[in-house]
Amino acid sequence: MSLASREVDLIVLGSGAGGMTAALTAAIFGLDVALVEKTQLVGGTSARSAGSVWVPNSRHSAPGTDDPDKALLYLRCALGNRMREAMTHAYLDAGPAMIALLEDNSEVAFRPYAHHPDYLATLPGATLAGRVLEPIPFDAVVLGQHFANLRPPLPEFTLFGGMMVDRTDIAHLLNASKSARSLLYAAGLVSRYGLHRVRFARGARLVMGNALVGRLYYSLLQRGVPVMTSTQAQPLIAQDGGVIGAKVTSPEGTFTLTSRRGIVLATGGISRNSALRAELMPSSLNAHTPVAEGATGDGARFAQRAGGHLGSEHASNSFWSPISLRKRRDGSIAAFPHLVLDRGKPGLIAVDPDGKRFVSESTNYHLFVEAMFGALKDRPGQSCCLICDDDFIAKYGLGMVRPRRLNLAGAIRDGYLTRADTIAGLAQALGMPADALERTIARHNSFVATGVDVDFGKGSDAYQRNLGDAAHKPNPCIGLLAKPPFYAVNVFPGDIGASVGLVTNEQAQVLRQDGSIVAGLYACGNDMDSIMAGIYPGPGITLGPAMAFGYIAARHAAGK
Repeated sequence: MSLASREVDLIVLGSGAGGMTAALTAAIFGLDVALVEKTQLVGGTSARSAGSVWVPNSRHSAPGTDDPDKALLYLRCALGNRMREAMTHAYLDAGPAMIALLEDNSEVAFRPYAHHPDYLATLPGATLAGRVLEPIPFDAVVLGQHFANLRPPLPEFTLFGGMMVDRTDIAHLLNASKSARSLLYAAGLVSRYGLHRVRFARGARLVMGNALVGRLYYSLLQRGVPVMTSTQAQPLIAQDGGVIGAKVTSPEGTFTLTSRRGIVLATGGISRNSALRAELMPSSLNAHTPVAEGATGDGARFAQRAGGHLGSEHASNSFWSPISLRKRRDGSIAAFPHLVLDRGKPGLIAVDPDGKRFVSESTNYHLFVEAMFGALKDRPGQSCCLICDDDFIAKYGLGMVRPRRLNLAGAIRDGYLTRADTIAGLAQALGMPADALERTIARHNSFVATGVDVDFGKGSDAYQRNLGDAAHKPNPCIGLLAKPPFYAVNVFPGDIGASVGLVTNEQAQVLRQDGSIVAGLYACGNDMDSIMAGIYPGPGITLGPAMAFGYIAARHAAGK
């Protein structure tokens, strides 16, 4: 069935944080905007993320702790000759304005982490706090029936089949038997979750990336912005060297959607495009990914047909995280990103297939995988291992296994974890040399007393120490690995979002190879060539620019 054509001021393709920010900004500026999402659910990979947003010098930065020149110095040192001056200045200028506009005109709300160092903490211009914002938890009950349209987090990051928790919640849950305050906090969480499950398929108290996209989605609905799910845009409609609209197929039928001011591409990037994945990513990258299923390169394909092109010369064409794999009950494969909860804690080591350490376990997840690529060179399909003892798994958990061994038996039974009573037995089960693994663990244990890892410098900077256990001395990241039984989980190089994308100017306009503008076409999020060029300076350096350049695109389209 063909429906009547529609015309709006701005079309946004994709409903992650970047796309929804573009749509919401346009609506705040008074534009008639339509948001098109090809999957059944809104939120994209942003909904599965930690929700951290890296925006230096926002209204949430403590006075005197940061300034634009300091942030620029940090990025200049981190990115080197890959830094694009105009793009970086545009981001640093627009980021704080974007935060202020959304907080003043919508339900979007942030708070700064009390302590969250930049990832490359020893570089000039790095800070210990203030640049990393997190969304304030959101009560999605207000979404009503629309809550079912919001992409849920990865189930492995929830408790009791659908209760979201953040770091603060986890601390109270683990301390509930020792503190009356924590017991009351935990009881409140669980009771609220029980009430929500009467009405919804999962808990409606949202945190992290789900809170961010929930707040954006609710704000769009409040402003009457059409959010069309299960709606596929066909190749864009070209006119006079630019684009003016797209053929759109929805459950109700096919129609033409045209735009007076432009189209914003925010379709999630190329991470799940098999051809571009094979062409642009390392051969040892695992095929499974936590990136949302809709990120199949639609934006890149649309823009290339209109004259746009992908960037090049990135340090990495994607941003990385180690992942562990486990089959779910429905037969799908969970790709669990090992971001911050286990690798940096004291008493864990990472080893290659030869049983040798190859990296500081507490380095950031992107650099950890860069080291994995080296360790697994010429070893297609192989993995590295995270290894710990019984004390560690009881206190911190490991991957998808919760602290206090809550779901340990099942993880051993289905093969997610390998367990043995001796180091030699663990090595044999893993297929690595027992003597090498025993020497590796003995050497690592020799660093515990001094707290100095002379091999890889584990816990040697502020970022790494922040991932450790502050109560553990002298180094919060180095502890004994000695108490049997011993455990291991296989980890593979994984991706969490493309860095390479469509080349744009500082107004987020898509460019041709010759530098000319494709009229009417913008890109943001992972569809846009990352200003970080495959380098990972801090938490939220994907969401921060995604939202900032979504704001920039809408502002430019509105003539502001």
